Amino acid sequence: MHGVPDAWTQNKTDYTLYTHQFPNTRQLTLSFGPCRVVLNPQCPDPDITFFMYSTRNPENPEQVYMATHVRGTNLHKTVFDPSKPTKIIIHGYNSNMFLNGLIELRREYLKTNDYNIFAIDWSPLNKSPCYPAAVWNARHVGTCTAQLVDRIRDMGAKDIHVIGFSLGAHIANYLSIALRPYVLPRITGLDPALPGFITTDTENKLDMSDADFVDVYHTNAFMQGKAEESGHVDFYFNGGSIQPGCWGTDNFFSCNHHRAPLYYAESINTNMGFWGWQCPSFYVYLFGRCPPNEIQVLLGENIDKSLFGTYMVVTSSAPPFAIGKLNTSFSFNRIIYPHLPSYATGKNPIAMLQHYQNEVLEPSVIEEDELFKEALEENKKKDTDTVPSNVFYGKYKLQPHYFGKEDVNNELI
Repeated sequence: MHGVPDAWTQNKTDYTLYTHQFPNTRQLTLSFGPCRVVLNPQCPDPDITFFMYSTRNPENPEQVYMATHVRGTNLHKTVFDPSKPTKIIIHGYNSNMFLNGLIELRREYLKTNDYNIFAIDWSPLNKSPCYPAAVWNARHVGTCTAQLVDRIRDMGAKDIHVIGFSLGAHIANYLSIALRPYVLPRITGLDPALPGFITTDTENKLDMSDADFVDVYHTNAFMQGKAEESGHVDFYFNGGSIQPGCWGTDNFFSCNHHRAPLYYAESINTNMGFWGWQCPSFYVYLFGRCPPNEIQVLLGENIDKSLFGTYMVVTSSAPPFAIGKLNTSFSFNRIIYPHLPSYATGKNPIAMLQHYQNEVLEPSVIEEDELFKEALEENKKKDTDTVPSNVFYGKYKLQPHYFGKEDVNNELI
Protein backbone atom coordinates (compact mmCIF):
# COMPACT_ATOMS: atom_id res chain seq x y z
CA MET A 1 0.00 0.00 0.00
CA HIS A 2 3.04 2.28 0.11
CA GLY A 3 3.09 5.07 -2.40
CA VAL A 4 -0.68 5.33 -2.80
CA PRO A 5 -1.37 8.89 -4.00
CA ASP A 6 -3.65 11.23 -2.11
CA ALA A 7 -6.42 10.78 -4.67
CA TRP A 8 -8.69 8.15 -6.23
CA THR A 9 -6.96 4.99 -7.54
CA GLN A 10 -8.59 1.85 -8.85
CA ASN A 11 -7.16 -1.61 -9.50
CA LYS A 12 -8.14 -4.34 -11.94
CA THR A 13 -10.59 -6.07 -9.59
CA ASP A 14 -12.64 -2.85 -9.30
CA TYR A 15 -11.78 -2.35 -5.64
CA THR A 16 -11.19 1.24 -4.71
CA LEU A 17 -8.72 2.49 -2.14
CA TYR A 18 -8.78 6.19 -1.46
CA THR A 19 -7.08 8.54 0.94
CA HIS A 20 -8.28 11.76 -0.72
CA GLN A 21 -7.43 14.90 1.28
CA PHE A 22 -6.04 13.44 4.46
CA PRO A 23 -3.03 11.11 4.18
CA ASN A 24 -3.77 9.44 7.52
CA THR A 25 -7.32 8.54 6.51
CA ARG A 26 -7.31 5.23 4.66
CA GLN A 27 -10.33 3.02 4.14
CA LEU A 28 -11.30 0.32 1.69
CA THR A 29 -14.32 0.89 -0.52
CA LEU A 30 -15.72 -1.88 -2.69
CA SER A 31 -17.13 -0.59 -5.97
CA PHE A 32 -19.58 -2.55 -8.09
CA GLY A 33 -20.68 -0.33 -10.94
CA PRO A 34 -22.29 2.70 -9.25
CA CYS A 35 -22.47 0.88 -5.90
CA ARG A 36 -19.93 1.58 -3.18
CA VAL A 37 -19.65 -0.27 0.11
CA VAL A 38 -17.37 1.29 2.71
CA LEU A 39 -15.24 -1.21 4.62
CA ASN A 40 -12.93 -0.33 7.48
CA PRO A 41 -14.66 3.08 7.67
CA GLN A 42 -12.74 6.06 8.93
CA CYS A 43 -13.63 9.70 9.33
CA PRO A 44 -13.30 12.22 7.81
CA ASP A 45 -14.44 10.75 4.50
CA PRO A 46 -14.22 12.77 1.27
CA ASP A 47 -17.51 11.21 0.17
CA ILE A 48 -19.30 12.82 3.13
CA THR A 49 -19.23 16.60 2.89
CA PHE A 50 -20.63 19.41 5.04
CA PHE A 51 -21.89 22.76 3.75
CA MET A 52 -23.08 25.68 5.84
CA TYR A 53 -25.76 28.27 5.04
CA SER A 54 -26.84 31.37 6.96
CA THR A 55 -28.59 34.67 6.24
CA ARG A 56 -25.20 35.97 5.16
CA ASN A 57 -24.80 33.22 2.56
CA PRO A 58 -28.29 31.82 1.90
CA GLU A 59 -27.50 30.44 -1.57
CA ASN A 60 -23.71 30.08 -1.57
CA PRO A 61 -22.69 27.67 1.18
CA GLU A 62 -19.28 27.44 2.79
CA GLN A 63 -17.76 23.99 2.91
CA VAL A 64 -16.72 22.86 6.37
CA TYR A 65 -13.75 20.51 6.58
CA MET A 66 -12.79 18.05 9.26
CA ALA A 67 -9.16 17.14 9.91
CA THR A 68 -7.81 13.83 11.13
CA HIS A 69 -6.12 15.34 14.16
CA VAL A 70 -8.23 15.87 17.25
CA ARG A 71 -10.67 18.80 17.00
CA GLY A 72 -9.27 19.97 13.67
CA THR A 73 -11.66 21.97 11.48
CA ASN A 74 -12.03 25.20 9.55
CA LEU A 75 -15.38 25.90 11.24
CA HIS A 76 -14.01 28.89 13.15
CA LYS A 77 -13.14 30.53 9.81
CA THR A 78 -16.72 30.36 8.53
CA VAL A 79 -19.77 32.48 9.35
CA PHE A 80 -20.82 29.95 11.99
CA ASP A 81 -22.30 31.66 15.06
CA PRO A 82 -22.66 29.39 18.12
CA SER A 83 -25.20 31.76 19.65
CA LYS A 84 -27.67 30.98 16.83
CA PRO A 85 -29.80 27.82 16.59
CA THR A 86 -28.16 25.10 14.50
CA LYS A 87 -30.01 22.90 12.00
CA ILE A 88 -28.35 19.82 10.48
CA ILE A 89 -30.20 18.44 7.44
CA ILE A 90 -29.49 14.93 6.11
CA HIS A 91 -30.86 13.66 2.80
CA GLY A 92 -31.80 10.09 1.91
CA TYR A 93 -31.21 7.44 -0.74
CA ASN A 94 -30.43 8.24 -4.39
CA SER A 95 -30.38 11.92 -3.58
CA ASN A 96 -28.21 14.81 -2.46
CA MET A 97 -28.41 18.07 -0.53
CA PHE A 98 -30.13 19.76 -3.48
CA LEU A 99 -33.37 17.79 -3.22
CA ASN A 100 -36.20 20.28 -3.81
CA GLY A 101 -37.89 19.68 -0.46
CA LEU A 102 -34.63 20.20 1.41
CA ILE A 103 -33.87 23.38 -0.51
CA GLU A 104 -37.30 24.67 0.51
CA LEU A 105 -36.53 23.71 4.09
CA ARG A 106 -33.31 25.75 4.14
CA ARG A 107 -34.95 28.75 2.51
CA GLU A 108 -37.93 28.77 4.87
CA TYR A 109 -35.63 28.78 7.88
CA LEU A 110 -33.64 31.74 6.57
CA LYS A 111 -36.70 33.81 5.65
CA THR A 112 -37.42 34.99 9.17
CA ASN A 113 -34.43 34.17 11.35
CA ASP A 114 -30.70 33.59 11.30
CA TYR A 115 -29.67 29.98 11.72
CA ASN A 116 -26.56 27.92 11.25
CA ILE A 117 -27.83 25.45 8.64
CA PHE A 118 -25.61 22.51 7.76
CA ALA A 119 -26.44 20.40 4.71
CA ILE A 120 -24.86 16.95 4.81
CA ASP A 121 -24.11 15.49 1.38
CA TRP A 122 -23.28 11.79 1.12
CA SER A 123 -24.51 11.28 -2.45
CA PRO A 124 -21.48 9.23 -3.65
CA LEU A 125 -22.46 6.51 -1.15
CA ASN A 126 -26.17 6.18 -1.98
CA LYS A 127 -26.46 5.82 -5.74
CA SER A 128 -29.33 3.95 -7.40
CA PRO A 129 -29.89 1.00 -7.70
CA CYS A 130 -27.66 0.31 -4.70
CA TYR A 131 -30.12 0.60 -1.81
CA PRO A 132 -28.56 -2.21 0.31
CA ALA A 133 -25.18 -0.50 -0.02
CA ALA A 134 -26.71 2.83 1.03
CA VAL A 135 -28.25 1.19 4.12
CA TRP A 136 -24.86 -0.32 4.97
CA ASN A 137 -23.12 3.05 4.56
CA ALA A 138 -25.67 4.93 6.67
CA ARG A 139 -23.96 4.10 9.98
CA HIS A 140 -20.67 5.42 8.62
CA VAL A 141 -22.36 8.67 7.56
CA GLY A 142 -23.79 9.08 11.05
CA THR A 143 -20.40 8.50 12.65
CA CYS A 144 -18.66 11.06 10.44
CA THR A 145 -21.44 13.60 10.99
CA ALA A 146 -20.83 13.17 14.72
CA GLN A 147 -17.40 14.74 14.13
CA LEU A 148 -19.14 17.87 12.85
CA VAL A 149 -21.46 17.97 15.86
CA ASP A 150 -18.48 17.64 18.20
CA ARG A 151 -16.78 20.63 16.55
CA ILE A 152 -20.01 22.64 16.74
CA ARG A 153 -20.30 21.87 20.44
CA ASP A 154 -16.63 22.75 21.00
CA MET A 155 -17.47 26.27 19.82
CA GLY A 156 -20.25 26.59 22.37
CA ALA A 157 -23.38 25.74 20.38
CA LYS A 158 -26.19 24.23 22.45
CA ASP A 159 -29.36 24.49 20.33
CA ILE A 160 -28.74 21.65 17.85
CA HIS A 161 -31.59 20.18 15.80
CA VAL A 162 -31.01 17.28 13.37
CA ILE A 163 -33.52 16.79 10.53
CA GLY A 164 -33.31 13.59 8.50
CA PHE A 165 -35.39 12.67 5.46
CA SER A 166 -36.06 9.03 4.57
CA LEU A 167 -32.80 7.10 5.05
CA GLY A 168 -31.39 10.31 6.53
CA ALA A 169 -33.76 9.89 9.48
CA HIS A 170 -32.02 6.64 10.42
CA ILE A 171 -28.62 8.29 9.92
CA ALA A 172 -29.73 10.61 12.73
CA ASN A 173 -30.02 7.49 14.90
CA TYR A 174 -26.45 6.45 14.10
CA LEU A 175 -25.32 10.01 14.71
CA SER A 176 -26.90 9.98 18.16
CA ILE A 177 -25.19 6.68 19.00
CA ALA A 178 -21.78 8.05 17.97
CA LEU A 179 -22.29 11.11 20.20
CA ARG A 180 -23.01 9.21 23.42
CA PRO A 181 -23.10 10.06 26.29
CA TYR A 182 -24.12 13.43 24.85
CA VAL A 183 -27.82 13.54 23.89
CA LEU A 184 -29.07 15.71 21.04
CA PRO A 185 -31.82 18.17 22.00
CA ARG A 186 -34.04 17.31 19.02
CA ILE A 187 -34.28 15.01 16.01
CA THR A 188 -36.98 15.36 13.36
CA GLY A 189 -37.64 12.34 11.15
CA LEU A 190 -39.29 13.07 7.80
CA ASP A 191 -40.94 9.86 6.58
CA PRO A 192 -38.21 7.50 7.90
CA ALA A 193 -37.32 4.81 5.37
CA LEU A 194 -38.99 1.41 5.70
CA PRO A 195 -36.81 -1.01 3.63
CA GLY A 196 -33.92 -2.30 5.69
CA PHE A 197 -35.30 -1.01 8.99
CA ILE A 198 -37.97 -3.53 9.94
CA THR A 199 -36.42 -4.45 13.26
CA THR A 200 -37.00 -4.32 17.00
CA ASP A 201 -33.37 -3.28 17.52
CA THR A 202 -33.51 0.39 18.50
CA GLU A 203 -29.78 0.70 17.78
CA ASN A 204 -30.55 0.28 14.09
CA LYS A 205 -33.49 2.62 13.53
CA LEU A 206 -34.72 6.04 14.58
CA ASP A 207 -36.58 5.94 17.89
CA MET A 208 -37.41 8.19 20.82
CA SER A 209 -34.22 7.32 22.71
CA ASP A 210 -32.10 9.14 20.12
CA ALA A 211 -32.76 12.69 21.41
CA ASP A 212 -34.46 14.62 24.17
CA PHE A 213 -37.32 15.12 21.72
CA VAL A 214 -37.99 13.14 18.54
CA ASP A 215 -40.85 14.21 16.25
CA VAL A 216 -41.68 12.09 13.20
CA TYR A 217 -43.83 12.85 10.14
CA HIS A 218 -45.27 10.02 8.01
CA THR A 219 -46.48 10.49 4.42
CA ASN A 220 -45.82 7.15 2.66
CA ALA A 221 -46.31 4.49 5.33
CA PHE A 222 -46.08 0.81 4.29
CA MET A 223 -44.35 1.80 1.05
CA GLN A 224 -41.14 3.83 1.15
CA GLY A 225 -41.77 5.06 4.69
CA LYS A 226 -42.37 3.37 8.03
CA ALA A 227 -45.81 2.98 9.58
CA GLU A 228 -44.30 2.28 12.99
CA GLU A 229 -44.46 4.98 15.64
CA SER A 230 -40.83 6.10 15.89
CA GLY A 231 -40.67 9.17 18.13
CA HIS A 232 -42.05 10.85 21.19
CA VAL A 233 -44.70 12.11 18.80
CA ASP A 234 -45.69 10.77 15.36
CA PHE A 235 -47.87 12.55 12.81
CA TYR A 236 -49.63 10.73 9.96
CA PHE A 237 -50.74 12.97 7.10
CA ASN A 238 -53.94 12.23 5.18
CA GLY A 239 -54.13 8.63 6.30
CA GLY A 240 -50.35 8.22 6.40
CA SER A 241 -49.72 6.54 3.04
CA ILE A 242 -51.14 8.38 0.03
CA GLN A 243 -51.09 12.15 -0.24
CA PRO A 244 -53.76 14.22 -2.01
CA GLY A 245 -52.61 15.52 -5.35
CA CYS A 246 -50.11 12.69 -5.91
CA TRP A 247 -52.49 10.27 -7.60
CA GLY A 248 -51.85 10.22 -11.34
CA THR A 249 -48.50 12.03 -11.14
CA ASP A 250 -45.49 10.75 -13.08
CA ASN A 251 -43.79 9.46 -9.94
CA PHE A 252 -46.57 8.52 -7.56
CA PHE A 253 -44.43 6.94 -4.83
CA SER A 254 -41.85 9.72 -4.76
CA CYS A 255 -44.60 12.33 -4.65
CA ASN A 256 -46.04 10.81 -1.47
CA HIS A 257 -42.64 10.27 0.14
CA HIS A 258 -41.33 13.73 -0.70
CA ARG A 259 -44.35 15.49 0.75
CA ALA A 260 -42.79 15.07 4.22
CA PRO A 261 -40.04 17.71 3.76
CA LEU A 262 -42.47 19.98 1.90
CA TYR A 263 -45.02 19.88 4.72
CA TYR A 264 -42.33 20.46 7.31
CA ALA A 265 -40.80 23.34 5.35
CA GLU A 266 -44.19 25.03 5.12
CA SER A 267 -44.73 24.58 8.86
CA ILE A 268 -41.84 26.95 9.64
CA ASN A 269 -43.59 30.16 8.54
CA THR A 270 -47.23 29.29 7.89
CA ASN A 271 -49.86 31.46 9.53
CA MET A 272 -52.52 28.78 9.08
CA GLY A 273 -50.60 25.96 10.71
CA PHE A 274 -50.80 22.17 10.48
CA TRP A 275 -53.00 20.75 13.24
CA GLY A 276 -53.54 17.15 14.28
CA TRP A 277 -55.85 15.17 16.55
CA GLN A 278 -54.61 12.39 18.79
CA CYS A 279 -55.33 8.68 18.35
CA PRO A 280 -54.36 5.72 20.57
CA SER A 281 -52.29 4.38 17.65
CA PHE A 282 -52.03 4.53 13.88
CA TYR A 283 -53.76 1.17 13.58
CA VAL A 284 -56.72 2.28 15.67
CA TYR A 285 -57.15 5.06 13.13
CA LEU A 286 -56.87 2.65 10.20
CA PHE A 287 -59.73 0.61 11.62
CA GLY A 288 -61.96 3.67 11.64
CA ARG A 289 -61.93 4.17 15.39
CA CYS A 290 -60.42 7.64 15.65
CA PRO A 291 -62.27 10.45 13.85
CA PRO A 292 -61.24 14.10 14.20
CA ASN A 293 -62.05 15.81 17.48
CA GLU A 294 -61.90 19.31 18.89
CA ILE A 295 -58.62 18.79 20.79
CA GLN A 296 -55.96 19.53 18.18
CA VAL A 297 -52.26 20.34 18.44
CA LEU A 298 -49.90 22.38 16.29
CA LEU A 299 -47.15 20.37 14.61
CA GLY A 300 -43.99 21.08 12.67
CA GLU A 301 -41.14 23.41 13.51
CA ASN A 302 -42.98 25.19 16.32
CA ILE A 303 -44.32 22.09 18.03
CA ASP A 304 -44.82 21.88 21.78
CA LYS A 305 -41.97 19.61 22.87
CA SER A 306 -43.96 18.25 25.79
CA LEU A 307 -46.29 16.40 23.40
CA PHE A 308 -46.38 12.62 23.29
CA GLY A 309 -48.34 10.14 21.20
CA THR A 310 -49.82 9.58 17.75
CA TYR A 311 -51.68 12.23 15.76
CA MET A 312 -53.57 12.41 12.46
CA VAL A 313 -53.35 15.40 10.11
CA VAL A 314 -55.30 16.55 7.06
CA THR A 315 -53.80 18.88 4.44
CA SER A 316 -54.76 20.50 1.17
CA SER A 317 -53.82 18.81 -2.10
CA ALA A 318 -51.56 21.66 -3.31
CA PRO A 319 -49.47 24.43 -1.74
CA PRO A 320 -50.18 25.97 0.63
CA PHE A 321 -50.84 22.60 2.25
CA ALA A 322 -51.78 23.83 5.73
CA ILE A 323 -55.53 24.29 6.30
CA GLY A 324 -55.49 25.28 9.96
CA LYS A 325 -57.60 23.69 12.66
CA LEU A 326 -60.18 21.22 11.42
CA ASN A 327 -63.87 21.86 11.62
CA THR A 328 -65.00 18.89 13.71
CA SER A 329 -68.68 19.54 13.10
CA PHE A 330 -71.16 16.85 12.15
CA SER A 331 -70.63 17.45 8.45
CA PHE A 332 -66.81 17.28 8.57
CA ASN A 333 -66.76 14.01 10.49
CA ARG A 334 -69.36 12.50 8.20
CA ILE A 335 -67.96 13.69 4.90
CA ILE A 336 -64.17 13.96 5.15
CA TYR A 337 -63.09 11.29 7.63
CA PRO A 338 -64.78 8.27 5.96
CA HIS A 339 -63.63 9.48 2.56
CA LEU A 340 -59.90 10.02 3.07
CA PRO A 341 -59.05 7.20 0.58
CA SER A 342 -60.93 8.97 -2.24
CA TYR A 343 -59.66 12.35 -1.05
CA ALA A 344 -56.13 11.02 -1.53
CA THR A 345 -56.81 10.88 -5.27
CA GLY A 346 -56.80 14.65 -5.35
CA LYS A 347 -60.01 15.98 -3.84
CA ASN A 348 -59.64 19.05 -1.69
CA PRO A 349 -61.18 18.59 1.79
CA ILE A 350 -62.43 22.16 1.96
CA ALA A 351 -64.10 21.90 -1.45
CA MET A 352 -65.65 18.56 -0.47
CA LEU A 353 -67.03 19.99 2.73
CA GLN A 354 -68.48 23.06 1.03
CA HIS A 355 -70.07 20.91 -1.66
CA TYR A 356 -71.84 18.68 0.82
CA GLN A 357 -72.89 21.58 3.00
CA ASN A 358 -74.33 23.51 0.05
CA GLU A 359 -75.72 20.71 -2.11
CA VAL A 360 -76.45 17.70 0.10
CA LEU A 361 -77.10 18.58 3.71
CA GLU A 362 -80.60 19.85 4.37
CA PRO A 363 -81.56 21.87 7.47
CA SER A 364 -83.41 18.86 8.87
CA VAL A 365 -80.24 16.80 8.59
CA ILE A 366 -78.25 19.36 10.57
CA GLU A 367 -80.92 19.30 13.26
CA GLU A 368 -80.66 15.52 13.42
CA ASP A 369 -77.07 15.98 14.53
CA GLU A 370 -78.51 16.67 17.99
CA LEU A 371 -80.09 13.21 17.92
CA PHE A 372 -76.68 11.74 17.15
CA LYS A 373 -75.15 13.55 20.11
CA GLU A 374 -77.93 12.27 22.36
CA ALA A 375 -77.31 8.72 21.16
CA LEU A 376 -73.63 9.06 21.96
CA GLU A 377 -74.37 10.39 25.45
CA GLU A 378 -76.75 7.52 26.10
CA ASN A 379 -74.13 5.08 24.87
CA LYS A 380 -71.48 6.52 27.22
CA LYS A 381 -73.70 5.59 30.15
CA LYS A 382 -73.40 1.96 29.02
CA ASP A 383 -69.58 2.09 29.31
CA THR A 384 -68.92 1.50 25.64
CA ASP A 385 -67.18 3.66 23.08
CA THR A 386 -69.22 2.70 20.03
CA VAL A 387 -72.73 3.38 18.87
CA PRO A 388 -75.11 0.37 18.68
CA SER A 389 -75.51 -0.71 15.07
CA ASN A 390 -79.28 -0.91 15.43
CA VAL A 391 -79.71 2.82 16.09
CA PHE A 392 -81.41 4.58 13.18
CA TYR A 393 -82.90 7.97 12.58
CA GLY A 394 -84.00 9.72 9.42
CA LYS A 395 -81.78 8.81 6.48
CA TYR A 396 -78.83 7.94 8.71
CA LYS A 397 -77.57 4.85 10.44
CA LEU A 398 -75.20 5.31 13.37
CA GLN A 399 -71.99 3.30 13.08
CA PRO A 400 -68.90 3.08 15.31
CA HIS A 401 -67.41 6.57 15.48
CA TYR A 402 -68.80 7.76 12.16
CA PHE A 403 -71.92 7.58 10.08
CA GLY A 404 -72.87 8.48 6.56
CA LYS A 405 -75.49 8.51 3.90
CA GLU A 406 -76.04 5.08 2.39
CA ASP A 407 -76.84 4.10 -1.16
CA VAL A 408 -79.05 1.24 -2.31
CA ASN A 409 -76.19 -1.23 -1.85
CA ASN A 410 -75.83 -0.26 1.82
CA GLU A 411 -72.43 1.29 1.14
CA LEU A 412 -71.16 4.55 2.55
CA ILE A 413 -71.06 7.26 -0.10
